Amino acid sequence: MAYIRKIKRKKGTIYKAEVRIKGHDPLYQTFDRLSDAQRWGEETEIVLRSGGYIGDTAPGDMAFDKALNRYELEVSSKKRPNTQAREITSAIKLRKNFSGLSLKEITPARVAAFRDERLKTVSPSTLQKDLALLSHLYTIARSEWALEVNNPVAAIRKPATSNGRLRLLGKDEARHLLEICKKSRNKKLYHYVQLLLHTGMRPSEAAGLIWGQVDIDARIIDLTITKTKPRRVPLTIMAVEILLDIMPEKCVKSMPIFLPDNVSTTVQRRPNLFFRRAFDNAVKKAKIEDFNMHDLRHTAASYLLMAGVDLRTLADILGHSTMQMVQRYTHLLDDHKLKAVDRIDSLGL
Repeated sequence: MAYIRKIKRKKGTIYKAEVRIKGHDPLYQTFDRLSDAQRWGEETEIVLRSGGYIGDTAPGDMAFDKALNRYELEVSSKKRPNTQAREITSAIKLRKNFSGLSLKEITPARVAAFRDERLKTVSPSTLQKDLALLSHLYTIARSEWALEVNNPVAAIRKPATSNGRLRLLGKDEARHLLEICKKSRNKKLYHYVQLLLHTGMRPSEAAGLIWGQVDIDARIIDLTITKTKPRRVPLTIMAVEILLDIMPEKCVKSMPIFLPDNVSTTVQRRPNLFFRRAFDNAVKKAKIEDFNMHDLRHTAASYLLMAGVDLRTLADILGHSTMQMVQRYTHLLDDHKLKAVDRIDSLGL
């Protein structure tokens, strides 16, 4: 039924028409003349009761642009800064391709076409991030916004991604790199690289540490904000000595361990960028080929495994939520396994 409300303003009287029909969202429209408001109310009610709809999308559907804007406001904004930045990039590409469509109009065929076109310019892992955002948008639209939409991403083939590169430092390479880091203009580069090698932390986790996260006596770093779930990282004796070497006399818990007080917003989102240039220069001077900052984490993980740490414990130390991520290191145990089976080489002889 249509309701007309008379509203008096300084510049004159207007009429606000409201139509409420069960099963439809309330509709409103404002008019300068009462007759126009009455006519709109009657016509709108007839359309809705006959099974039609008013607006850009049918009930249970939503314009893609509107849905993505709402997702960014309600979902992305509550994620970690790094994730927000990544999803902004994906959202730009999704808008460019699907703008002007409704959620129901984005079919598996359209998404597959987007996949094939995007793969011409980006890696499969980048595309996976775009598709993950689109897929989660549909999940939220259906479960939380009560929209009757099916996820088109679920019906298409996903690009295969590699298992990830695995470049490790040999002991001589590690020693040489640390010697170069000692000479860096960035006075904390040496301690930072050492800490990564002795903890296996992600570069941004270590770079963004504050003293309040470190318990020297318990030999623990408490990582409350991580890529996955919070965890406690054990410290070797060497790692403790590294931290003690740079600990200020008046140590305030809120003080950053590695970063200066004033850093850019970009470095706040990705603290490891503070060391990026100095680290790359050190690697270049050390003449170490095909090695980046994240490979320090791989190196630490590999040496832990070869020292006898089991996979479950390794996953906990590194903060991997699944065992799949640590399985990549198991080939390093091949020599260990051969030596083990050689012990029964004479069995039965």
